[in-house]
Amino acid sequence: MYHEILLNSLAYLGFKKIEDIWAMGMIEYRLRMEAFELQQVLTSQHIAEQAWANQTVQATTGERHPKPKYRKFDQFFDYQEHVDMVRSSYEPDYLARSKKIKKQNRAEILLARSREFHRLKKAGKIIPLAERKGE
Repeated sequence: MYHEILLNSLAYLGFKKIEDIWAMGMIEYRLRMEAFELQQVLTSQHIAEQAWANQTVQATTGERHPKPKYRKFDQFFDYQEHVDMVRSSYEPDYLARSKKIKKQNRAEILLARSREFHRLKKAGKIIPLAERKGE
């Protein structure tokens, strides 16, 4: 862990002297690393925007009537999703704001409910509606 802090500080956070790293507290280190990773996400977005511009010229679907593969930039690169991943790794109580992650959470909830329903049905605690009408 100590080696990793020294290495990250020298490689990514712009420190030149080990004495300066020693003077930094753990809270400041984590904040600086989070800020660095958010800068990396922004850099990735700029690269993706350039790729998006190239892609809109070249990438198509359909042979007879070609259409762009992605209609919106967010389908190609979801900036908020990347920010959510970085922030949630540093902030345990961070709530994701990305639409894709919210949809994943909904899907996970529905899947869990479906599994619970089938488990209860198999255990005989839930009687299917078709069988209840016959009573």
